[in-house]
Amino acid sequence: MAEDLKVDKDIDTNINYMKDLLGVGETFDIVFREYKIGRKRAASFSINGMTNDVILTNVFQDILTLNTDELSINTLQKVFYTRATHSQVKLVENLNDAVTSLLSGEMLFFIDGETQLIIFDARSYPARMPSESTIEKVTRGSRDSFVETIVFNTALIRRRLRDPNLRFEIVKIGVRSQTDVSIAYIKDITDPKLVDKVKERLNTIEIDGVPMAEKAVEEYIAGGSKWNILPKVRYTERPDVAAVHLLEGHVCLIVDTSPNIMILPTTFWHHVQHVEEFRQNVVVGSFMRMVRLAGVLFSLLLPPLWLALVLQRQVLPESFGFLGPQEPGIIPIGFQFILAEMGLELVRMATVHVPSAQSTALGFIGAFMLGDFATKVGLFGNETIFYVAVAAVGAFATPSMEFAMATRVFRLLLIILVMFFKLPGLIVGLFGILIMLLTTKSFGVPYMWPAYPFNFAALKDVLFRLPIPSKVLRPAILKPQDKDRIETDGSNKDKDKK
Repeated sequence: MAEDLKVDKDIDTNINYMKDLLGVGETFDIVFREYKIGRKRAASFSINGMTNDVILTNVFQDILTLNTDELSINTLQKVFYTRATHSQVKLVENLNDAVTSLLSGEMLFFIDGETQLIIFDARSYPARMPSESTIEKVTRGSRDSFVETIVFNTALIRRRLRDPNLRFEIVKIGVRSQTDVSIAYIKDITDPKLVDKVKERLNTIEIDGVPMAEKAVEEYIAGGSKWNILPKVRYTERPDVAAVHLLEGHVCLIVDTSPNIMILPTTFWHHVQHVEEFRQNVVVGSFMRMVRLAGVLFSLLLPPLWLALVLQRQVLPESFGFLGPQEPGIIPIGFQFILAEMGLELVRMATVHVPSAQSTALGFIGAFMLGDFATKVGLFGNETIFYVAVAAVGAFATPSMEFAMATRVFRLLLIILVMFFKLPGLIVGLFGILIMLLTTKSFGVPYMWPAYPFNFAALKDVLFRLPIPSKVLRPAILKPQDKDRIETDGSNKDKDKK
């Protein structure tokens, strides 16, 4: 496609160009119509199923009622300013921009003899309405969640943040897909350097399309080693979670066709917190957070630590002599854990792919019956099944699926190290994971902040669920322009003066 192709005065030239480019007659979903406005010819292009026919019918009824005498001069200007009553309408003179608008669902309207065209934004995307998130469920709280339509998602956030400084900037990704990506931030809070860094990384994406939506975008902009499995962004389906992070100074990326909003930068602590903690009493919320942290720790350490102690029983004190399988099973203990992990992962994948009505039954069969029969026939020991089950429950106590999967991979690697090197292998493996946690950064933010670099006030906030009125400062690591969350009567005036 040419870089700067202008609208031609001859309408037939424009029509022929659009027909050849879009394949009118070859593809059934491109709708082409010709009209007569006074003595002038007009034509429209739209995509079937992506425009609101009711709105456009009302608009064209007004346009076609123009008298011939009214259209003798400045036809386009008269139509645009007096008859194009739809609120979302614009004039364009670049055909390339017009084609992008058309493929986004807008309607193009050409008039003979004019070097501009009218674009009507009467899009009506195939979309589902907001419903409860299946991943981030809460006992109390809102039941709406993001959907696959970008304008719905921005509206859900705007409903919670009626701030005139809230910005949704659009960037198009993919030469062919032209996917809309919205950069959401609060202008007078978020660090401008962070916003510029995100924009810069998005603008450097050179690919034909991103049909996998947010995940493909993440792999381009996250930075760091591609072999580092720690998630450098957090995904959420909840508008209230996105709104909270925007108020802290984060940037959210909203990718069209995806119900998952990307929050960045992120740290380890973002992946082990859940909105349910803030819907409960301060003490109860802190208790839930500590239980979740313990669950993640048990998920990572319990199987490899038990295996290391069993393989080196001489390091065990007499009081722990009960550890170890009484009936070890036919398969060596280390391989039992690996096979059990693979079996658990197969069950998880199977429950995702089967219809929801059958997933519960399949999960019951895989988790209970197969494990029970495996121990009865002597393939696995009872302790193996127990520790793998505890680790699985602990991993999925976090709402971050990406972090849960990273924990499972780390656990499997530790088990393999223990099989070959026993207790020293576990120590070396844990040391390697610690080094990875301490050296990983997300958009310049240390992954383990505020534990490293150490910040006592912020560390209390991530370890415990503190009362909302006491959280008056935004995270310092984000370098927010507005550092505190206390708004006085004169605050807005002061900001205006600045």
